[in-house]
This record gives sequence, structure tokens and C-alpha cells, in this order.
Amino acid sequence: MNKFLAFLFTRQSLGVGGLLTLSLLSPTHNWGQSAVLEGYIQEGLTANLGIKQQNFGIAKQQEAVRQSKGLGKPKLAFDANYTVAVGGRKIDFPIGDLLNPVYDGLYQLQTMDPSAKSPLQLENQAVQFLPHNFHETKLSVAYPIFNSDLKYNRQIQAHLLQSKSAEKATAEHELRYQITEAYLSYLRVLEAEKIWLNAKTVLTELRRFNESLVKNNVATRDVVATADYELSKADNEIFKFKSQQNTARAYLNYLINKDLQSEVIADTALLHSSVSAYEAEQLVQQSLENRPEFAALQAGQQAAETDVRRNAANSKLPDFYLGASFGFQGFGYTFSKEQAFALAQVGLTYDLFDGGVRKSKTEEARIQAQALRNQTEQVQQLVALQVSSAWNALEAAQNSFRTAQIGLRAAEETFRIVNNKYRANQVLLLEFLDAQNRVTTAKLQQLLAWSEVLVKEAGLRKAAGL
Repeated sequence: MNKFLAFLFTRQSLGVGGLLTLSLLSPTHNWGQSAVLEGYIQEGLTANLGIKQQNFGIAKQQEAVRQSKGLGKPKLAFDANYTVAVGGRKIDFPIGDLLNPVYDGLYQLQTMDPSAKSPLQLENQAVQFLPHNFHETKLSVAYPIFNSDLKYNRQIQAHLLQSKSAEKATAEHELRYQITEAYLSYLRVLEAEKIWLNAKTVLTELRRFNESLVKNNVATRDVVATADYELSKADNEIFKFKSQQNTARAYLNYLINKDLQSEVIADTALLHSSVSAYEAEQLVQQSLENRPEFAALQAGQQAAETDVRRNAANSKLPDFYLGASFGFQGFGYTFSKEQAFALAQVGLTYDLFDGGVRKSKTEEARIQAQALRNQTEQVQQLVALQVSSAWNALEAAQNSFRTAQIGLRAAEETFRIVNNKYRANQVLLLEFLDAQNRVTTAKLQQLLAWSEVLVKEAGLRKAAGL
């Protein structure tokens, strides 16, 4: 967006202009003192869709933290099932063949009749494996007395939540800069339009003066036609800048998630502010302390180190748990005393051999922690480079602005002399228009140079984490 507008300003400098002088040397006006800009920043932090997406990520991670805490608490469950089965495998149980001869023998001894048969005769049974008309209704309690996975998982999820919060802070920091840059671009286009409006005023006065020359037979009609042509070019430049205003306004509204055509309040005093003095080394140190990226990396590193301890604990300590069940179980859906049951368990689990998986997981977590430490060092160097580059860019922009100021003063002095000579009929109209064009070009260059200073300052503050 900034480069696009800079290109357009370069194109606009080829036209004619006016006499409006920008007051760009007022007392220091800090960023935080612009209530309008700060209002748009706060509005963006609340409504920007990218920030809302970060909020969703944080909310999701908060639920993961709650889940990790809940896994370490007792679990109470109610379970009820009823089974109806037809067919399936069966097992033959010859109970009749086994017990009927015994009953017959006892009955024969009782009756003293060797041929007598017992009235109690049992049939052989075929029992199916699938239970029919069977139910189980119970309450179950499970409590992990000690589980290293649950303990360290809570810590890991808490570190990941810190990382998500730091990522959101990083996104907010970037959004602050984007809104500031977009707002400055919008103000710059407004100021450029004022230059062309003033140029049109001067050209209108020129046309009036030329008409008076023609009426007094001092000049021919072509001087009026030339003034009309220059006025039409000024109108065209004003139209272009109005179009650029719409683009800049739409981009700012996009960042704060408003209707693209919503009006934007212009705090022109911000564009006329001066720049504070900065020390490069101090800014580098501040960046290492303030940039939220480091908080995200630190939280990720802590999560990885906790994972190392988790895997190490798994290889040394077993897991203990308690369990109990109370309920009813039997054929027929009744809750009789005969169907009642109670079950209690105490458990211990420990993997005696897992093919080296735990050892490999511990080493994997240790490598991840080392990788994050290395990444932190790399980001520190990158941030220091960003601050240094941003500081140099600000210095270069300030130098360009000083050059533009000198050029503007020279152009205005030249125009003042040429204007007086033209009114005294001592120079040609072409010389007057050339001097006017130089003033307009110098004003646009100064406007572009100073707005670039403000943008570079915002970029430096962003790099330093201010």
C-alpha cells in the first residue's frame, strides 16, 4: 500500500501546483497522543478478523487445559445394558447323563427295588454363548492415584496456552503497525489533495489575470487557453487523489473490520508531528525484552522441556489407579438381591519392555527443546537485524526530508521572483508555469518524504516492540 502510494506521488509530481506550505516542524507529537489513531487501533484490536481468529485459538487451548485437569480427577460413570440373543455358538453340557444314574442308584437304595427309576430326571443342556435376557446396570468409579502422563500433560497444556497468548500479542503488535501505516497513508493523500486544490486556486487567479491582459490588449488569447489547460490538468490530479482516498480509506476500514466506505476522521496534526530521537543499541535491547515472539518461543521451549521430563518419568515410574463398580447383574431385568454385586480394584501398570519406544520419545522431546533454543537465538539475531535496518531506514528518510525541505524553499523563492516578473510582463507564461510546477513538485516530494519518515518511525517502533 505504501509503495503503491509512493509510486502515485511520483507520477503526480509532473503536474502544476500551488503555494501551500506544510508546517512539518511543530513540537513533538507522540503516537500515543493521537486519540483518533489510538481509537482506530483499539477498534481494530477488538474487531479485526485476524485477532478474532487468535481468540478462537486461545479459547480452544483453554479448553485443552481444562480437559487436562479433568483427566486427573475421579470419574463416575453410569452404565446400563440389556442383552437379547438368538442363535450363535452353544456348548453341550451332559448333566443328565452324569447325574441321572446317581439319582437312580440313590432311589433304588431307598426303595430296595433294583429296577426302580428316580422320579427326578435331568435333561442334557445346550448352553449358548450369547446371553439371552441378560442385563447389567452399574455405577463405576475410576481414580488415577498416580499417572505421570496426566501430571506433565497439565503443565504442557498450560505452556501451550502461554504460547497461544503470545502469538495473539504478536498479531496485535503487527496490527498496530498496519493500522498506523494505513492511517498515515490516508492522511498523506488528503494533504496531497490540499496541495492540488491550492494549485487550482492559484491557476484560477492566473486565468483571471491573463483575461485582464487580453482585455487590455497586453497579451493574446492563447494565454487564457493555456491557463484553462493547466486548470484541467489540476482537476485531473484532484480526481486521482480522491480515488486514492477511497482506496486508502477502504484499506483502513478493512483492518478494523468496518464497512469499506465508512468515513475516517482525519487527525492532520499527526502528519505534522516531529520525530523522537532513538538510540540503536538501546532499541535492540528493548526489542529482546518486549517482542512477544520471544514469549511464544519461551513457552514452546518450556513445553518441550516438560515433555522430556514426562517421557523420562514414564520409563521409571509405574501408574497406580483405583476402581470400583456397584450394581445389578443377571438374567431377567430385575433388581433383586440375588443380582446385586460390588467390585473393587487396585491396579498398577508398568511397561517392562517396549522395544525402546520410551527412550526414543524422550530423545525426540529433547531434540525438540534444543531446536527451539536454537530458533530463539536465530530470532534474536533476526530481530536485532530488523531494528538495525529500521533505524538506518529512518535515518535515510530523515535525510531525504531535509533535502526535500531545501528544495521546497528554493522552489518557493524562485516562484516568488518569477511571479512578480510575470505580473510586470518581464517573463513568459511558460517560465511562470515551470516555476509553479517546481513548487508543486517540491511540496509533493516534501509531503512524501515526511510521511515516509513517520512510516519508518512506526516501523522502527514495531521492530523494537514499543
